[in-house]
Amino acid sequence: MKWWKECPLLILLAVSTIFFTVLSAVNRDGIYSAYQTESAIQPMLTAVFRGAKDEVYPWSSADEEKEVLAVMAQDVHFENPEENTDAVSENGQDSALLETESSVGQSEMTSAEERKVGAEAESETGEETEAKEESQAPVTYSFVSADTDYFDDALFIGDSRTQGMAEYGGFQEETTFYCKTSLTVYDLFKKEKAFIKEDDRKMTLRQALSEHQFGKIYLMLGINELGTGTPESFFEEYARAVLQIRQLQPDAIIFVQAIMRVGAEKNADDQIFNNTNINIRNVELATLHDGQNIFYVDVNEVTCDESGSLFDGWTYDQVHLKAKYYQVWKDYLLEHAIVRN
Repeated sequence: MKWWKECPLLILLAVSTIFFTVLSAVNRDGIYSAYQTESAIQPMLTAVFRGAKDEVYPWSSADEEKEVLAVMAQDVHFENPEENTDAVSENGQDSALLETESSVGQSEMTSAEERKVGAEAESETGEETEAKEESQAPVTYSFVSADTDYFDDALFIGDSRTQGMAEYGGFQEETTFYCKTSLTVYDLFKKEKAFIKEDDRKMTLRQALSEHQFGKIYLMLGINELGTGTPESFFEEYARAVLQIRQLQPDAIIFVQAIMRVGAEKNADDQIFNNTNINIRNVELATLHDGQNIFYVDVNEVTCDESGSLFDGWTYDQVHLKAKYYQVWKDYLLEHAIVRN
């Protein structure tokens, strides 16, 4: 026993080796199953020390063993793709994510396409509606130039100024004139005012318009009405007359002619028959223009000077034109013709 006392550490090491080897062998399939190795050069007892490093001891429970295995499994790195189940799982999740994103993308594309189709359909509907509204909107006409035969189916209604047009305007026999000196808008449709002569008959305007149809009707009234009523009452009566003419001549184009102004001398001296009163009434008459059936034309554009009065050399009495200047009036009307298809 003397040698034991001389080598206690050697003996302790030998005993410890045997102890840990036996301990490792006993728990080979138990707590140390995860630390065993098939290597021939690595002692079995190393499992004990490897386990101790992970805080796994012979007295550790089965639950602790599972936790150790789970931790070890997370730390394992697989080089073989077929064995890397975690990688497959992650790839599966990535695939599912890609499929989801693809589905969402397709859904967004579908929604975008649907919105596009809806927008196009709405646009087409809007265009169709707009086209329909345009097709239903009233057609308006602009002035054009015409030849003398434009007046072949025309009727001129008016006072002494229109009489001068009939006498000196150079119209053909086809053009009709219903006019009378001192005629006013208030007299047009009075039953007792039969101022129209046709053959041996005398007719009222209503009778004449009921028997004959015209393509154009020109009105020149207003100078004789300046001393009667107000601009408002004059306009009301004038508008009423136009309405009655429209009823009797539904296919005719009606030209409301502005009241021709007077000369500068009369404008300055006369308190009633002056251009201020004429202009006030012309402003009202212009409102009858609708661009479809009723058109306002202002011959003062070519018969008046810069001050707005009749040219001094064009009138012999400050009210009526000299004979040769009726042709200017006629030409103006031909330059403001309306042609409806």
